[in-house]
Amino acid sequence: MIINHNVVNEERRKPLIDLCKTRWAERHSAYQHFYQGYVVVVEALEVIAFRYHLEKYEATYADWDYASRNEAQQILAIVTSFQFVVVFVTIYQYLSRLSGITVKLQSKAVDMVKAHNMISEIVRTYNSERANVERSFSQIYKVSSDMAKKIESTIAMPRNAARQQGNKIAALFQLLLFKSISREMLQFPFLDHIIISINRQLSKSAVTAISLLGLVPSIICSQDVNLEEALIKNRDGLPSLELMDAELKRWRNRYMAMLPEKRPYSPAKAIKECDATDFPNISVLLTIACTIPVTSCECERSASALRRLNNYMHASMGEDRLSHLAFLHIHYDVPIDLDNVVDYYARLHPRRLELDSVLLH
Repeated sequence: MIINHNVVNEERRKPLIDLCKTRWAERHSAYQHFYQGYVVVVEALEVIAFRYHLEKYEATYADWDYASRNEAQQILAIVTSFQFVVVFVTIYQYLSRLSGITVKLQSKAVDMVKAHNMISEIVRTYNSERANVERSFSQIYKVSSDMAKKIESTIAMPRNAARQQGNKIAALFQLLLFKSISREMLQFPFLDHIIISINRQLSKSAVTAISLLGLVPSIICSQDVNLEEALIKNRDGLPSLELMDAELKRWRNRYMAMLPEKRPYSPAKAIKECDATDFPNISVLLTIACTIPVTSCECERSASALRRLNNYMHASMGEDRLSHLAFLHIHYDVPIDLDNVVDYYARLHPRRLELDSVLLH
């Protein structure tokens, strides 16, 4: 009722949501909801804890028990402190850089090259933020001050002696001390944690595997490709490693004369045009490149689809039929030529019947 009273537009009414422990995009949404509804949350806690604003929300007030009022008072004291606001805004601002890329990496079709470039760009952004902490803190401090003013909270600094209060030099010293504490105790550790976590995902083995994407014609024709580490790692599976250099030159020359927009731009498209007889090593490497997942999201979607398909009503279903149904269910957006399906079925099961598509009638 309090949010309905303060926010007229229903589309802008965003309730608080729990922090998701696995998906960073959902966690950013939780921070965004809290930031946009901060004033409403504070007023709701004040109504519960101290019976404030009853002239506005008298109809919504209930006689809360002592435990609820005591808990609301504790939460209110925390969320209205300026230190809490600064910490919250710092986390909210820095994690906002990850929201877009997190959503893109969870999409169904993700290009490994683009994903690696996006992640590398994010790392450079965070390194730049760390090198310019003073400038970023000024923005964080401004946003934090605006949040504190909305609830008429005191912008408190670390305490100093009573005889120094009211002194402009002491106030400036307080601000510098506050910035120093925030930089050393909050910003540097948090930024380092993000950068280390991202770099841990981009391990040396992952970068080596990603280098196989240099075999894609759109990449190999536009830049130099270094496959040394990838070849060493996969040499046991290559049919003729000694001929790799000559094979790579022929593969590049094959597409150099082709228009850039007509060159295959993904391993899946490149392997369709790669003849395993003419390019045996490249065919093996492209096959490996096609199996490199950007994330586990697609595998999780497959597991979710199997839970819907393989229920107690289909317990006797065979493995082949279950796999086929799963493919149809997961890739429902792939167009299907019904005439070809009918002809294929007719060739598999010849009989004296005239088969036609039932959907055409």
